[in-house]
Amino acid sequence: MKDKPESPKDPEALSKVDIFERVKRGDWYQYSHEPKMQKIVRHSAQMVQSINDVAKTNIDEADEMVDEFLPHADSSVQLYYPIGTIEHPETLFIDEGTFFNYNLQVLSAGKVTIGKHCLFGPNCQIYTPNHDPYNVDLRRVGWQYDRPITIGNDCWFGGSVIVLPNVTIGDNVVVGAGSVVTKDLPSNVIAAGNPARIIRRTQK
Repeated sequence: MKDKPESPKDPEALSKVDIFERVKRGDWYQYSHEPKMQKIVRHSAQMVQSINDVAKTNIDEADEMVDEFLPHADSSVQLYYPIGTIEHPETLFIDEGTFFNYNLQVLSAGKVTIGKHCLFGPNCQIYTPNHDPYNVDLRRVGWQYDRPITIGNDCWFGGSVIVLPNVTIGDNVVVGAGSVVTKDLPSNVIAAGNPARIIRRTQK
């Protein structure tokens, strides 16, 4: 998938295409003009707040709520509370044995796939939406698009790692705390920095 779609030349024609079909194919949309998407995001915010509130006194009940909230997360997935935000639970896929420390943030509507036995430190952020950095007129009126993020098995992300749109990370990848991952990382590497760069290759 290209880094950025062509600028929207026919907004009226775009508006006739279902919003979730546009997201799936990586096309432009204006969140402020998409009530179906707004409804999902607002409901998700309320659910996350409810889960966090319950977790203050009953972790087991909060875990059950998470299982219902995240339909594509394996039952063995663990999240520490509070959760920051998960805007689109239907597009988040998490495989077995993966652990998230507190304040996880996942937004917006792009597909996020996370493999088995991954470890995420606190305050990790996974962002699928993007805007046009060169066109202020598009940004002013809220045009954006999403790109998927894929993370392989056995990865370890230190605290406050940020993963940006359209990134694929292989298996057995370690990303140092505070790093910003802007480009793909192959399997069996240690990366760190802003932007994250490979600093060492490892043997599994």
